[in-house]
Amino acid sequence: MISVLALLVSAVAGYFSWRALTMAPMRHAMPVGTTPVDRPPAPEQYPVAYAKEPLRVQVGCSAVIFLDLDEPRADAQEQVADLRYDSRCGDEPPRLSLGAGAASGSPRSNADTDAAGCLRSIRTSPLGPGADVVVKKGAALCVLTASVPAVLALVEIIDVGGTGTAGLRATSWKVLD
Repeated sequence: MISVLALLVSAVAGYFSWRALTMAPMRHAMPVGTTPVDRPPAPEQYPVAYAKEPLRVQVGCSAVIFLDLDEPRADAQEQVADLRYDSRCGDEPPRLSLGAGAASGSPRSNADTDAAGCLRSIRTSPLGPGADVVVKKGAALCVLTASVPAVLALVEIIDVGGTGTAGLRATSWKVLD
């Protein structure tokens, strides 16, 4: 009788062990009816289109010049420009704002970021309509263009000269769907 009871107990224990073993992979599976959260790809999945491309802005007092970040190009047409550079007169510093060719953008206090950091900045701290950024050495701006395919660019302000001049440097990544 004791042998039969021991055999029965070991069979029940074996059944529960087998069940726990086969159910373990299912605990880590996603619940039915849920979808994974969309996240941007890792930074290495953003191929660099161009890196640290110099852009020199040279305009007079109270003048405007447009920048296209898809190429990059200074003195672009307003309809395709991603950035608008407004020169000011006197002690007022020049300003950068988003152009017609930009989908969104975000100011940065420095250029120490990568593609994923730029996208995060645009998502969490976007530059609103009509807002602009003061052009000062060391500042930066992340811009997502409205072109197809979209381009993500980091524009660094490397120097600010006299009336209407500034040195910019742009790095661009292709945004893959």
